[in-house]
Amino acid sequence: MKVLRNREVEVKNIRIGDQIVISLSEFGEFTATAQKITDKGTLFLFDDCVTRKPMNKKRTNKGGFEKSDLKKWIDNVLLPAFPDYLRNRIENLTIPTYGQIFGHDAFYNDVIEPDNDDQLPLMTKRKNRIADVENDYGWYWLQNATKKELSTDYFANVAYDGDADCGSVSTPRGVRPVFLLVTKYLPLVGGLFERGKNHEKT
Repeated sequence: MKVLRNREVEVKNIRIGDQIVISLSEFGEFTATAQKITDKGTLFLFDDCVTRKPMNKKRTNKGGFEKSDLKKWIDNVLLPAFPDYLRNRIENLTIPTYGQIFGHDAFYNDVIEPDNDDQLPLMTKRKNRIADVENDYGWYWLQNATKKELSTDYFANVAYDGDADCGSVSTPRGVRPVFLLVTKYLPLVGGLFERGKNHEKT
């Protein structure tokens, strides 16, 4: 029979769907998948969440994601946990926007504060929107607050089944990091996998 088997390969040109393995100190080992290739580098999204955190300690979405407690935690705790060979090439470690995960649909138009991002190609499939949180299916945060006329303490999130949702800022939800790796060549400390490149008959 034919099987698809991941294999570790060294590459100079990363393609959408390629995975890298990232060891985060005190958090464990994770994979991240290339979602978009840009002139500056490659946009990677973690396949699972690294932990659960509230968006804010106080029940408010004032200031949006950029002024949130979660953004401060990402900058001051999560980024330093990356290995040096990656951290020095990371630009804008953050979490996804609603547009990147779902595009701009009716829920976005009715409920969510806007962004300028198109849906990432791999996110058109529900299975790629679903992420584990501490070895269990769970909700994870998105950057977009809800419209002020609807709620002053809600942010968008992705539900356990990959659907769009929103919830209170004080509820711990998954943190699924996304970042731009500003390089065309990635030294493979920890490895890189190309999906479906090794077809073996057994």
